Amino acid sequence: MSAHRPDLTTALEHLLREMVEHSPPLQRVDVDALALVTVSAHGLAAASVRELDGCARSVVLGGHRRRIELALRPPFFLAGDAPARLATLAHELLHIDGPRLRAENLHGKKSHRALEQEARALAKDLLPRLPARALLCLAHHGEVMLRAWRHRPTEATKRRAFDDDDVYLQPQILLTPADRRGGWW
Repeated sequence: MSAHRPDLTTALEHLLREMVEHSPPLQRVDVDALALVTVSAHGLAAASVRELDGCARSVVLGGHRRRIELALRPPFFLAGDAPARLATLAHELLHIDGPRLRAENLHGKKSHRALEQEARALAKDLLPRLPARALLCLAHHGEVMLRAWRHRPTEATKRRAFDDDDVYLQPQILLTPADRRGGWW
């Protein structure tokens, strides 16, 4: 991989582990069960989570069984800085309990606004406690590489097993305001 396109997947997976380690409300999240991917737009959402068990017989990426898709959408990349992106990740992690979604934190039971307030408070608390090096990827400006589906699991593929052949690294661009950029790469 060339120096001008760093691997954001690996950096974000490391950051997610740090978030779980440093935040009691997130300690039940199994980071190895997450399939972190970039996907297309869906309304105004910056990210989303969904269970993969009803969409595939199994999903094994990088040697780990993935039970939940954590999908990053265009608003995550095209408008933000480290604190805002950290809050987005916190919001999505608050939906998760172990290798499953947490029923009481789904938007059908808890409003987006309430969960967003909780996520922003959590991110504010995490900012000074996380290693600065882990956070720098969120302040990057420019091209990165991120895992994407070649074949995305859907309800129609629930009998199929998915593996590393079903994903690839896709170029993605992070746009970060000039006064909020970090020297990650």
